Amino acid sequence: MYEESARDRLAVRLSLIISRLLQGEALSTGQLAGEFNVSERTLRRDFNQRLVYLDLECENGVYRLAKGRNGIRSDRDIISFARLTHVAQVFPSLDSRLLSLLLNGQHDSPFIVYHKPPASMPTLFGGFYRLTQAIVDQRRVSLRVGADYFPELAPYRLIYFDGYWYLVGEHARQVQVFLLRDITDVTLIGPAFRRRESLTELTTGPGFIHALPHFRLIRDVLTRFNETPAPGE
Repeated sequence: MYEESARDRLAVRLSLIISRLLQGEALSTGQLAGEFNVSERTLRRDFNQRLVYLDLECENGVYRLAKGRNGIRSDRDIISFARLTHVAQVFPSLDSRLLSLLLNGQHDSPFIVYHKPPASMPTLFGGFYRLTQAIVDQRRVSLRVGADYFPELAPYRLIYFDGYWYLVGEHARQVQVFLLRDITDVTLIGPAFRRRESLTELTTGPGFIHALPHFRLIRDVLTRFNETPAPGE
């Protein structure tokens, strides 16, 4: 009877540990020892022997799933993606409970978040991927937009709005906005650049995003206005 009870406690402990690891948590043997009322030695045996089939990494007694873990994604990863792409803002709450309701079972989706389809679909392994990598790594790029060449552009964001992808960047201390479909010959160059926080914040503003289709016209008008002398000058 005692052995059955011990096995039950072990099964419950391991299932809870696995569940939390898959949620993306980092688990400390010291903290778990108090939660499960077992020794840290027992927990190390759990991780190093009983859970040896999981791709774990350990640092100072803290265990987590290895970062390159065969494509396994947790609820935390899904929520993080939704926040990074600003999709999370359309839901009243986006958490593990809602994801479990949506993803556990065979049923039609209760939601549709509609966006106008892109006028031209970018290819993943072309400029879109290289620009995404450059933005993540804060690397400058060289690229062409029609006949214009930009040798050291600092890319800030790729923004999808009203059927088109736009690249927002900085070149020669000026904000630049390009239609992704017009961009060619993208090459990552040089060391990392330091983002300007003011420009990063600007790209998230609804007013700025709604002005993207008209950005070049607005900039040209302002440039001509500033270059035109006032009457009497």
